[in-house]
Amino acid sequence: MLNNKTILITGGTGSFGNHFVEYVLKNYKPKKVIIYSRDEYKQFIMAEKFKDYKSILRFFIGDVRDKERFERALNGVDYVIHAAAMKQVPTCEYNPIEAVKTNINGAMNIIDGVLN
Repeated sequence: MLNNKTILITGGTGSFGNHFVEYVLKNYKPKKVIIYSRDEYKQFIMAEKFKDYKSILRFFIGDVRDKERFERALNGVDYVIHAAAMKQVPTCEYNPIEAVKTNINGAMNIIDGVLN
């Protein structure tokens, strides 16, 4: 199913995203895997971790709250795995507006981008 496909993973440097990338690389032969994340340092760490897959991994700095940037990342993508979120409850309670921007508006940007 994922062989020879281009996959974009939002929140790709997070806990789920990291494990998903590892699973895909071990079990499929994707054409390209795009790690979409706002964390440059975690992208660097992942690039080192998966250096044997350098030819198919792409790291795209972006935030799901930025609809235009996300839509640019979608070029040629076959599958989108949406794993970007603020998931720590205390952080969300202390920063509710940021949580809404990421978890709700960001998800809406993903849906709109994929449907367009």
